[in-house]
Amino acid sequence: MDAWIELARGPLFRLALTICVLFLALRLANAVYLLAAAWWRAGDRDLPWKSVAQATARWLFPYHLLTVRPLYSAASFLFHVGILLLPFFLAGHVALLQGILPTWWPTLAPILADTLTLLSAAAVMAVLLARATTASAQALSTVQDVAVLLLLLLVLGAGFFASHPATSPFDARAMLLVHILSGNLALLLTPFTKLVHCILVPLTQLASEVGWHFPAESGRHVAVVLNKENEPV
Repeated sequence: MDAWIELARGPLFRLALTICVLFLALRLANAVYLLAAAWWRAGDRDLPWKSVAQATARWLFPYHLLTVRPLYSAASFLFHVGILLLPFFLAGHVALLQGILPTWWPTLAPILADTLTLLSAAAVMAVLLARATTASAQALSTVQDVAVLLLLLLVLGAGFFASHPATSPFDARAMLLVHILSGNLALLLTPFTKLVHCILVPLTQLASEVGWHFPAESGRHVAVVLNKENEPV
């Protein structure tokens, strides 16, 4: 068991992390390139940067949704906070990243880490329940979406039981191996699933704004395609 754990937390983790970072960088660079190209082609390049920044902040901190869908929105927000904070600030994870993170990098206090883990797991289960019971959520959910949420729930659950062997229904070392392997899989899938929005969400509102700044002559081109170039607007 120990040999498998060392393999999972050593070479396999480094491979998964390298692929994750590399392809996230490529996805981000591609998104920035497409945005810049669309802006350059636009007939009107004057963007309302303040409005874009405000809209982005509203999506990153969706307090307005708490009045519309309070339970689902709170669960979704907690889930996102947990999966963003725990990988980077949990003491055990920081130890794995020695040499990459600076020596002053902070870690979560054990009680805070446990609370955040349990809240995140509960939030994932709430989101899964909402996707299973709400018609609008069902229509937007795919098998991949549900599978990713189940994978993240496995990562959280196995990690909690590995660090609390007295409460674990299974062997703590086995739980640790499951946690590391499922975490590695989550890293590998991040650039290729909806998890990629962890880096692309800040660009969403900018992309929407740029999309409405059509290239010069686009109206005439549309009229030609529709064979209506001689008709009045």
